[in-house]
Amino acid sequence: MIKPEDLRRGNLVRVYHDCMFPKGTMCVVTDINPLKVFDDKKGVVTLYAINDEDDGPWGVWCNYVEGIPVTHEILNKNGFKEEVVGEYYTKPLDNEEYSLARFLAVERKSCNWAVFIKYFSLPDHVLLRHIQYVHELQNTLWGVLGFDAKLKL
Repeated sequence: MIKPEDLRRGNLVRVYHDCMFPKGTMCVVTDINPLKVFDDKKGVVTLYAINDEDDGPWGVWCNYVEGIPVTHEILNKNGFKEEVVGEYYTKPLDNEEYSLARFLAVERKSCNWAVFIKYFSLPDHVLLRHIQYVHELQNTLWGVLGFDAKLKL
């Protein structure tokens, strides 16, 4: 389950309980309502299926929604360069090639990933957050870039 406060419009999630969508359907969040009437449900999200001909969007309880794990394939598909096989990926944040150009580094840490911001010519880096799921990576990129990174699955 993902709490409504951890989601943003445009986040990619997966339905893990048969409801308006079949179990396993990959969806985009189009609206979030932290409805507190039903304590066990934790809110409602409006979802639109990514690869489906469904006529949605449909409302789904937050406790029926889960994150999509970050994988090597997802990172590669979204412009992250594999620096160390399966362990370390980078993506430039600035278009210019100058000494203080920023880039994002994503490093495998046991069962999680660590997201860092680094500068081209400096050895230091800053940990932004630990993540497991695509929506967490999307939210981190939104915080750094200030706009939706439009990740692909």
